[in-house]
Amino acid sequence: MISTKVRIRISSKGQVVIPKIVRESIGLRENTTATMEIKEKSVEIRPFPVENIAKKWKAVAEKHGGDARKLVYGDRLYAKEFG
Repeated sequence: MISTKVRIRISSKGQVVIPKIVRESIGLRENTTATMEIKEKSVEIRPFPVENIAKKWKAVAEKHGGDARKLVYGDRLYAKEFG
């Protein structure tokens, strides 16, 4: 894996622009979803494939013996399964 280091600026609102070279190298495209994970004193950003989430959620519901549309504790189960 190639390591790339770039310097960024954090705006007064706490916003960060992910540089093009970083977006391209990890596969982030316009209008896509990503996950952000805090690891000690760093942040890891990964693309999140939303198109497969319905299939994954249905499989999780079936694994726990239910219908994905009727899960009462769905938010907690989602957090447990997908972090």
